[in-house]
Amino acid sequence: MNESAIQIVLTAGGTGGHVFPAEALARELTAAGTKVTFITDRRGNSFSGRFPESKEYRVFAGAYAGKPFLKKFWALFLMGIGILQSILILSKIKPNAVVGFGGYAAFPASFAAGILKIPLILHEQNSVLGGANRVLGKRAALIATTFPDVERIPEGVKTEYTGVPVRPEILAVRAQSYQPAGETFNLLIFGGSQGASLFSRVIPPALVQLPEEIKKRLRIVQQCRTEDLPAVRQAYDGSGLTVDLAPFFTDMADRLARAHLVICRAGASSIAELSTAGRPALIVPILRSPDSHQLKNALFIAKNNGAFLCEEPDFTPEYLSNKIKELINTPQILTTAAEKAKELGKPDAVHLLAAAVLKTARGS
Repeated sequence: MNESAIQIVLTAGGTGGHVFPAEALARELTAAGTKVTFITDRRGNSFSGRFPESKEYRVFAGAYAGKPFLKKFWALFLMGIGILQSILILSKIKPNAVVGFGGYAAFPASFAAGILKIPLILHEQNSVLGGANRVLGKRAALIATTFPDVERIPEGVKTEYTGVPVRPEILAVRAQSYQPAGETFNLLIFGGSQGASLFSRVIPPALVQLPEEIKKRLRIVQQCRTEDLPAVRQAYDGSGLTVDLAPFFTDMADRLARAHLVICRAGASSIAELSTAGRPALIVPILRSPDSHQLKNALFIAKNNGAFLCEEPDFTPEYLSNKIKELINTPQILTTAAEKAKELGKPDAVHLLAAAVLKTARGS
């Protein structure tokens, strides 16, 4: 079977952390002549246009974990409808394989693949198998992993360590070597939808109390939730700091390339982009992430000296102010962390994942 005769369904949604790897894989498969279809939930309009050469479908899905009883019941009802919709879509398409990228948005189509006996490939981004993938795991022909060791993989299920596919613009940053700071020090801060609020509270007072000679050098780019922007702007007002605030930056790759230090959470896609690009980071895992997966994600890079780890209870303005002073005054520490991070990167992740998907689709 040649690649042009193969049809692959990708299913993802919810956040960019799930959709961006699917987008990268879609580009790789399409370039090889494979026909790709994308199934997401009904919130997927925010990612419309990212799969221009793929037919897109929307199905119902609902968040279940951590919800009160009535909302759980409603989520199960929506999932049931979404599974029925997915069965109809997959029966029509007759794909050779379905690739699910985790999260509840990918659950209906992934579950439907199991019902229809279509080979299912799951991509697990975290160091602990996520809730949706845990339910689906025993049905999977293959689980592709981001980390070399992943907890809660069902016994007997085949795995392959592929890493996380990153966007081409992030791959391009890898070719730009990390440059130690000169007169200016570029600090890039992003926290994602779940993580930015803590940064909005802690980071401004930490940076405002820095010595004037350091504040003059700092160029701060900080991603904030829309509802936090007024308070964060007020916190920086009159500080003498140069700050660029926004809920979202469309040129994140360029900003990452220029960054001398990144402050971020420990989502798998963030760690993959940092290590692929080879940029040093201070990583603050979300305290109550399921199965402490963010802490375990962060430990992978921190134990290999590619990042600095600070657990959330210790992330205070005093801690951060002292840490920034230490890193700015000893730039070699940052250069070493950048080099170690780059060693952990898997720039060929999309090629590895595509090869594993096509191999499974061919039944070889």
